[in-house]
Amino acid sequence: MSTNVTLHAGHDVAYFTSGQGRGGCAGAMSYYTAAGEPPGEWAGKGAAGLGLSGVVDPGVIARLYQHNIGPGGELLVKRRQSKAADEREEQAVAAYLAAHPYASATELAEVRAAERGKDSHQVPYFDLTVSAVKSVSVLHASYRVAARQARARGEKDQAAALDARADELEAALMDSAREAVVWLEQHATYTRTGHHSARTGEWRDGAGLTASLFLHHLSRDGDPQLHVHVAIWNRVQRADGADAKWRTLDSRTLHNQRLAVAPVADRILETRLSALGYAMVPRADGNGAEVGGVSRDVLDLFSSRAVAVTGELARLAREYQAVHGRPPSRRTLWLLHQQAGQNTRRSKAQARRTMARQTGTAEPTAAQRLAAWEAQTAHREVQALSAVHEEAARFATENAGRARPVLDAAAKRTAARIAVAEVQKQHAVWSMAQLRFEVHRALPVLKPGADGQAVVTEVARLAVCGRAGTEVVQVTAPDITDVTSLGVRASDGGTIYRPPNEERYCTLAHLDTEEQILAAARRTVLQLVSHAAARAAVELTGLNGEQRDAVVMMLTATGATTVLVAPAGAGKSHTMAGFARLWTTFTGRRVIGLTTSTNAARVLAHEGLAESYNTCSPCGRRPPGRPCTRTSTSRLRLGSPTPRPGGTSASTPARPCTCGCAPPSSPGTTSARSSGRSPPHRWTAPGRSPASCTIACSTFPYPRSTRTT
Repeated sequence: MSTNVTLHAGHDVAYFTSGQGRGGCAGAMSYYTAAGEPPGEWAGKGAAGLGLSGVVDPGVIARLYQHNIGPGGELLVKRRQSKAADEREEQAVAAYLAAHPYASATELAEVRAAERGKDSHQVPYFDLTVSAVKSVSVLHASYRVAARQARARGEKDQAAALDARADELEAALMDSAREAVVWLEQHATYTRTGHHSARTGEWRDGAGLTASLFLHHLSRDGDPQLHVHVAIWNRVQRADGADAKWRTLDSRTLHNQRLAVAPVADRILETRLSALGYAMVPRADGNGAEVGGVSRDVLDLFSSRAVAVTGELARLAREYQAVHGRPPSRRTLWLLHQQAGQNTRRSKAQARRTMARQTGTAEPTAAQRLAAWEAQTAHREVQALSAVHEEAARFATENAGRARPVLDAAAKRTAARIAVAEVQKQHAVWSMAQLRFEVHRALPVLKPGADGQAVVTEVARLAVCGRAGTEVVQVTAPDITDVTSLGVRASDGGTIYRPPNEERYCTLAHLDTEEQILAAARRTVLQLVSHAAARAAVELTGLNGEQRDAVVMMLTATGATTVLVAPAGAGKSHTMAGFARLWTTFTGRRVIGLTTSTNAARVLAHEGLAESYNTCSPCGRRPPGRPCTRTSTSRLRLGSPTPRPGGTSASTPARPCTCGCAPPSSPGTTSARSSGRSPPHRWTAPGRSPASCTIACSTFPYPRSTRTT
């Protein structure tokens, strides 16, 4: 992405304003502008309604965000923080001071914020961060370094011109953040009125957001990183003006729309940069674009944060695979990435002292920081930082006449199909916000002056309207009765009794797949154990009453699929082991446990189910250090019930192993149930190396004899 948009709960606004006395903010961090970070700016209709505009006053925003006191001293919302919470906060500060007698005010503010963050019901504001891609940040730093060098040579006009180009980049990023606020006011600003629970209430349109924009220039590792913190006050008024009460912002909707607002900020910055004459080049991974002409080596050199997080993420992923026996999923990787970021995160006090990946004892001056960055590029023998802007200008000139992708009706339909395919791959059902994000990724770099937000919206609507060949259907259940007469929101025309942006979609192909699975699960099979025999047998076991009932249900089931659901610690594995012993006693058939992790397989084996395997390990013999990306059940016999994670089992057919890993024992013949439908399995070893495991044993049809419990 040309920008990276994140959203988190904020607890201490002093994070942005504690350095105001030094001409800057954000903890008094003098990065590489002469007077420190610029002060914040007010934005949003809510701020305008309070008479707030222009530069953010630290005292005003602290009283408003932390204590709900308006600019005129009036109490807008009664503070609910208990005395116990205040005492815990003071105790935390006292404990930190005892361990760090010379702690700065910024460090103590971080301690207070961390303590407040433990209370999820007290969220003063939300921090929406819009970060430019690294090429923009490096280009901005290049202008500043070159301007300082020109000024040292006495070339004041040249220095002013270079600083002006750097200011243009800052203004472009600030514009993208302002447009993000405007979009959120239109699509994600709601509050709930009346009596409501966590899931019910009256969702009303909000009158506007009270937001403040703070431009920062450094990452936590002291590298150039242009980003804007948009601090959104967690209070809003009703848009219909029914009363003047300030209510809590509906944070669920705000979080749900983060993916939808990301394309807004991204496309605004991209088109602004194109209009300024820079050539935007699509990234190799398909995630947005970078400024052309900025060397990859320079980007890597000033990506200390990414390097640190990537290394920690790799370590966490290895630990996860060692424990669970399988690589982390995309969702798990995202969670591990958040943890890696926390593990490698420097405090703001440390960040102020960090320069060129080294944390010193004192905060460097602007000149020292710029000189250190220039020295970094010289030491690594890469493109000099002071010359990056010249190379970007040269690249833009050389590529000025290149043909741009044609975004006609056919291209928009293609982008719509790509976006739907990608979002459906990641989600069973998905929202318009999730679709907008994938549409943004599918679209090419737009020409200068294009309305990127409008194009994203157009293609997203095209994807769900049926004119792009996507076969998308809306799956959200309609209202049982028409309640629009009781109140309708002006923003989206929906009833106030349903949450906004609630619509969910999926493709017809996905629905067909689900129907096939359900149809296979509903079919009946021959009952092999009578209720009387099953009940008599379970009474002789050590299972409790609920576990005995579950085993009887599975032994006597006539459905192809039986689901056993119970909370963690209820003894599902113990119950499945008891079922396995009785099933073998009654039918003479094997029960094979299949899990998605080695640890779960060990648990089943410990409970007495000796034949338990991790399905992520092909043939159960994965070479050390060689990850597996496929599922293998090549040890199974036809008609053998197989417990799965969480207490499930299946009669799964064996399939030929094509990787050369021989099974531990020769399989038997087919069972009576599957006899005549599938030939007996014969093992073959074509001599392939274990590396072939990644493509082996992953595609086979489940026969009609398949039974899952």
